[in-house]
Amino acid sequence: MNAVIVIAVRAYEGDGLSFIDSSGVTRNVKFDGKDYPNAGPNVRAGSASTARRVNEGTLEMTDKFNGRVTNTWEVQLSGGRKTLTMTVHVPGRREPDVFLFERR
Repeated sequence: MNAVIVIAVRAYEGDGLSFIDSSGVTRNVKFDGKDYPNAGPNVRAGSASTARRVNEGTLEMTDKFNGRVTNTWEVQLSGGRKTLTMTVHVPGRREPDVFLFERR
């Protein structure tokens, strides 16, 4: 299925990143293992994210609700920095969701 989903990735407080999606959710994270509350008009209270760098082009972000893991994202940036691949693993589901984004 092809759908238009827009995600903006921006710097966050110097050493972190913000992921702002078209549904109105903002995930502001740093790579220090701490949970950061998600923001936006469509965010439930108790929703947070944490992130860690896997390597230079890959990070892992975990979404939580009231401390419980709701999904884990593997975010990979291509070598040419034109393609972003997000693989979303949901607990209890065998197959991940894979999203491919192209830089505009």
